[in-house]
Amino acid sequence: MKNIFSRNSFIFLPLLLAVLFVVQNEIFNVSANLHENPYLYQFIGITFALGILLYGPSALFSRWWKYVYLAIVSLLISALFFSQYLYFSYFGGFMQASALKYADQVGSVSSTIFTLLTPATLIFLLQFLVILIAFFLEKKGKILETFHGAKEKTLFAVCIFLIGIFGYGIVLFGEGDGWKKITHFSQTLREMNSFVYSPNHAVQRTGIFNYSAGDAIGLFFRNTKLTPEDIALVLEWKDAVQKPDQNSFFGRAAGKNLIIIQVESLENSVLFQKIGGEEITPNFNKLAKDGLYFDNYYTQVGPGNTADAEFVILNSLYSLPNTVAFVDFAHNKYNALPSLLEQSGYHTYSLHADVSTFWNRSNIYPGLGYEKTYTKEDYVIRNNSGFEYLNDGEFFTQSLPKMETFSSPYMATFITLSSHTPFIVPEKYKTLPVPADANFTETQKNYLHSIHYSDMALGNFIAALKANGEYENSLIAIYGDHGNLGGISESLGTSTSKIFPELRTSNVPLIILNSSLPQKIYHAPGSHLDFYPTIANLLGVSPTSTLFGHDLLGKNHRVTIRNAYSRATTAILTETIAYKNFTENGAYEGGQCLKMPMQTPLPLDDCRKMYNEELKATNASDLIIKGNLASRLIL
Repeated sequence: MKNIFSRNSFIFLPLLLAVLFVVQNEIFNVSANLHENPYLYQFIGITFALGILLYGPSALFSRWWKYVYLAIVSLLISALFFSQYLYFSYFGGFMQASALKYADQVGSVSSTIFTLLTPATLIFLLQFLVILIAFFLEKKGKILETFHGAKEKTLFAVCIFLIGIFGYGIVLFGEGDGWKKITHFSQTLREMNSFVYSPNHAVQRTGIFNYSAGDAIGLFFRNTKLTPEDIALVLEWKDAVQKPDQNSFFGRAAGKNLIIIQVESLENSVLFQKIGGEEITPNFNKLAKDGLYFDNYYTQVGPGNTADAEFVILNSLYSLPNTVAFVDFAHNKYNALPSLLEQSGYHTYSLHADVSTFWNRSNIYPGLGYEKTYTKEDYVIRNNSGFEYLNDGEFFTQSLPKMETFSSPYMATFITLSSHTPFIVPEKYKTLPVPADANFTETQKNYLHSIHYSDMALGNFIAALKANGEYENSLIAIYGDHGNLGGISESLGTSTSKIFPELRTSNVPLIILNSSLPQKIYHAPGSHLDFYPTIANLLGVSPTSTLFGHDLLGKNHRVTIRNAYSRATTAILTETIAYKNFTENGAYEGGQCLKMPMQTPLPLDDCRKMYNEELKATNASDLIIKGNLASRLIL
């Protein structure tokens, strides 16, 4: 037994390799610009635990088999380090298990990828040197065979297990609900890896290996296999969809550039409202009067919020309940709006002043059809601005020179940041006269200041586009991704008979601008699903795939909104009839059927046909994403 604790005992080799494993994980994080780690103690504990679980069993093998085991484990570790390092260096994000089905495409970029290797990456091979030295030392009798009996091996195996439990327990129990996390382990892995704004957080917290393992296990538990009945439902829905008719707006903006501006947390309730005698959003108000303004327009986001809004407007597919398509289905084949326009000769660009991995955009954007993406690394954050991030004013100002390099016609998507929760704006930018004794919470006051600032930044950007001629040459679409989720509409006292009070947060504005378009307000219900077909219609481009949305300038107007987690349908809106159900269980019989716009009660059966049609549509959308069927929906 004394040999176990001897300084030349073999037990110290797996311990040394486990420490090296922690160091390698940290060096990987530094190479990915994740060196400022707020989860350092968790990171060290869980990566060391995994290192022991990987290398520790080698001490249980006899003679030279332990070196065979160590060589195999080391080879797998190096392979994952190198593959993730190269993938991140080339794509700007972390490789997901779902991307492995496209491994055959690596050959086309291999010459470029391997130029990214640097001498520093040799650290990911260092374990082989340590093992090689240990091999020769043992051969010369300098290292003792640690275990001789079954009891010693059993004791060490228990120690390995306890170290693993302790390391992972730091993460599982560190923030409470530890037993729940263990008993729902697959869900825990998905929450750790999927329900974060950026995979960076998961890698910082648990290391690239635990991130990769969690992603792979999450993929295994995710049921993506469709039954023949599932496919039949999708095809039945497709056959029932009426082919879109071209209306008088078709091609009004043909050949124009497309500028899409997604404004963070812009809720319709703040438009045309005043605080202290001053308009909250004077520029949005003016733009709404200058073009097409859809004031009965809704967001249909799930847990992904901003990412879900992007997903819906670009694909005309519903967001997924209880998961995020940008994360879990990033490598599907989509017939997205950028891809459609790219096929029509457009160049496609995305501009967002956050890291490329935020909401996994670096993984999903290429498949959506974006040719070039500008991220945080392409902008300069000035220290004297007072903002901790690139504010909207700087974002738009620094984007203008980039736009001069765009090849026309182009599609450019801008995503703002300043009005993102927690809505913090430096004092010098708080220009809205919000009374100190106003009946607003502190968060609501911050929101009003932030959306007022974003409004100013957008106004300056539009003025710059008019000055350089891009305004006249472009179709511009501005919309809110989702509401502010802080009850601002209730505090402002803004409401309208066109919507249910429960949907105020989902009611966001859509403004479409072009010199060929009239100045008009549309009160018919619409949603993010309808963005794609509407824009395609105005550009004179016919979608090649069957879409779930309808052209807002056409005749069919129907909006379906469901619970972000339970899949229950909460509301269906049309111009003449509506169904709403905000009960906990979401059963159809618990809802109401109403005649619109007066919301006069109707017999519940009057809405059943509409409800069943929309239930089939939402289920079909989920199945299309889940089964990667978008390519099978060609018209």
